[in-house]
Amino acid sequence: MRLRDFLPTMTLLAPPAIVHHSALTPWEQIHRTLHTYPLAIDFKNGPLFGAIFTADATANYTGPLSSLTGVDAIREVLLASVANLATQHQLGTTLIDIVSKSSVVANSTTYFTVNLVKVAPSGAVGAFTVLFGNYQDALVLTCEGWRIKRRQLNFMTPNLGNLTLG
Repeated sequence: MRLRDFLPTMTLLAPPAIVHHSALTPWEQIHRTLHTYPLAIDFKNGPLFGAIFTADATANYTGPLSSLTGVDAIREVLLASVANLATQHQLGTTLIDIVSKSSVVANSTTYFTVNLVKVAPSGAVGAFTVLFGNYQDALVLTCEGWRIKRRQLNFMTPNLGNLTLG
């Protein structure tokens, strides 16, 4: 069996089922925004980035991805960085701090494990890397819902596997 036989064949073209944000608590709304990110990056779904980041967001994913400004740049650079990879972003422990009950500002820390796999055109599995870390995000409430205004990626352990995937 080749890896491609196990990869999902569906394409996620729209955000996950839309639940009107007023039906969710602010914590749930923020959690939903944060946990939409793996769907956007793993399914390589560019439009979903607009449901995650503000138009003027900044992001530091370290190294060559350390100074990204604007949702368009974040989307283009991140999708290009995984274009030739099968990816699985798993989010775990999430701490969300809403500044006050009437606040439109929140901070969060979310732990992640990311699996990156290089797949040959034949479907054969090549190099892989596993990354461990957390995202520290500053979020704001916009008219469309909670969005990430600033993201900082922090690696927590040495990475596993072949780090020369790109």
